[in-house]
Amino acid sequence: MNAMGVAQALAWNTGVQIAGKVVSIAIGATIVGLMTRHLGQVGFGMYSTANAYFQVFAILLDLGITVMLVQLLGEHADDQEYENRAVSATFTFRAILACSVLTIAAVIGMALPYPHELKVALFAIWGSFFMSALSQIVVGVHQRHFTMHLVAIGEVVGRLTLLAGVLLAIARGWGLVPIVTIVSVGSAIHFLVIALTARRFAALQWNWDPVFWKELLRRSWPVGLSIVFNLVYFKADTLILSIMRPSFAEVGIYGAAYRVLEILITIPFMYTGVLLPLLAQALASKDLVRFRSLYRNSLVAMAILAAPLLAGVAVLGRQMMTLVAGKDFSTSGDVLKILMIAAAIIFLGTVTSHAIIALNIQRAMLPIYIIVALATLAGYVILIPRYGMWAAAWLTVASEACVALGSALLSLRRSGTRLAAAPYVKTALAALLMALTISPLKDAWLPIPILTGAAIYGALIVMFDVVPREILLNLFTF
Repeated sequence: MNAMGVAQALAWNTGVQIAGKVVSIAIGATIVGLMTRHLGQVGFGMYSTANAYFQVFAILLDLGITVMLVQLLGEHADDQEYENRAVSATFTFRAILACSVLTIAAVIGMALPYPHELKVALFAIWGSFFMSALSQIVVGVHQRHFTMHLVAIGEVVGRLTLLAGVLLAIARGWGLVPIVTIVSVGSAIHFLVIALTARRFAALQWNWDPVFWKELLRRSWPVGLSIVFNLVYFKADTLILSIMRPSFAEVGIYGAAYRVLEILITIPFMYTGVLLPLLAQALASKDLVRFRSLYRNSLVAMAILAAPLLAGVAVLGRQMMTLVAGKDFSTSGDVLKILMIAAAIIFLGTVTSHAIIALNIQRAMLPIYIIVALATLAGYVILIPRYGMWAAAWLTVASEACVALGSALLSLRRSGTRLAAAPYVKTALAALLMALTISPLKDAWLPIPILTGAAIYGALIVMFDVVPREILLNLFTF
């Protein structure tokens, strides 16, 4: 595929992912609202606990394998025999690992001080994480062949299945265990859709190939170790909160706000998924001017997107969470105000971390990930018993800030990139003025302050000339 073809494929896949993600987020927000209202604070707290518990174990399943598979397929782009071997061997390895680790996790969960219903729910949600683990390998195949529109379709179909199941559960008066079982069914449908459409590109079959597994792990372990330490401190807060605080209602309040955070941070990851190969291409061609321009402009773009979210939630957080999750979760809005600081940092940190990968200096980041992970876990254990979800939220902010700062300093120094303060100061000022303007409208019908704030912020960004028009057009069209 020539350069123009690659650019068009990237643009098409990014556009489809964004469109699919918008639909998926809308369906997901509806599902969260239905579940919080039906299960209540305690029930949703147990659901959040089961989800967070398995996510910690699911970290062990990544090992950087998916990223490395895509890279290996790219290195052997014209070798169908190799692709069949790589995909089938990786798929088999992931299936064995997922079945083993997730089953052990469910058994260990039986020994934790959880209610019986939650322990049963751990086994019911097992299928969701098993299917998600397999889906990651299949998504790698679709990434390699620029068919992410099929993944987007699969995700929407899976979400629609889950939505239908949740509506049935509400109509029937079903509780936690049936609902998490339905979550597993939705994940299975998603897997089936993307797996069936991926079979024309590579073999998804059993292939016991220890030689290939060894090579795969040899190349993937630095990325995998970074992911482990990154996600441990990102996900352990809910789990520790559920163990060290007596009320699942608190976990539910925190979990609802955290779910909004997880939805929002998909935005920078979609963007940087397209940015990464462009940064790598610039470095491969020794075009440091292009690399630095993309890097600087991407940081400014993420700041422009994050600033109004942070300012808007600071004013409207309680009203937003009441709309999404119901009046019993209005306190989640105060938690979300804190977590939005972490979200804004993640918007910027996602760019710096992908610059680290493009520069191939992941190993240099490992000490930072390890220190931050251990310090944050210690903070969770010490502070959560006393301060609960507020400690969890602020420690999330602190950990994300440390990692983002470390990756920024390292990548900027290694690439020789210099940043100008003016765009960030102007963006912050525009967001502050927006917040002051919508503050008197915070008790109005929610679309009024949101639309008013968006219009004011957009006008101020243009008025302040934060980024020249030609740069923005170049940035978002690549």
